[in-house]
Amino acid sequence: MTKAVITISVLGKEFTVSCPEEEREALMRAAKYVDTRMQETQRSGKSMGIERGAVMAALNIAYEFLRLHEQSQSVGGFGRRVQALIDKVDGVLREEFKEQADQAGS
Repeated sequence: MTKAVITISVLGKEFTVSCPEEEREALMRAAKYVDTRMQETQRSGKSMGIERGAVMAALNIAYEFLRLHEQSQSVGGFGRRVQALIDKVDGVLREEFKEQADQAGS
């Protein structure tokens, strides 16, 4: 696994980080997202330091992540229920066709 060393910028401050080469683009997108959220927090009109702004941005990002995670879990649960119903219908149809075949063979 090849490591990439990249420089990201958050609120005008540069950070050098390393990551697997295949994750480079995703990390850069994440850094851009964090930078955007930090800028939004700073522009919110409330006077706060960088540290407090970082915590507020992190809380907002975590909230978004957890909300999306919960939504995906409920969608996954729905998908499992739909699959269970499909399996039941499939089983009933197989039994019905089997009974019809047995009756036709008698």
